[in-house]
Amino acid sequence: MRNSANQGFIQLIIIIVLLVIILSLLGVSLSALFSNPVLQQNFGFLWNWLDRVWDNYLAVPFGYMKDLLINVIWKPGINLIKTRS
Repeated sequence: MRNSANQGFIQLIIIIVLLVIILSLLGVSLSALFSNPVLQQNFGFLWNWLDRVWDNYLAVPFGYMKDLLINVIWKPGINLIKTRS
């Protein structure tokens, strides 16, 4: 029986390969696409914007949720499994 994480990774690889094949059939050159300065500026802008949103709005709530998940669910669950074994 395969691990579901491995299946997800294999599916992701297959999807990426299919996307590259489709783009090739459409005549799109990936090297030309990623060396385009306008595309690089747009991705740079998007990355900076996402970085700012993460730092200013999302990092604290996600950190709180991570700590809550670890301290309320994960650690007690592991302790329960250890005591039952």
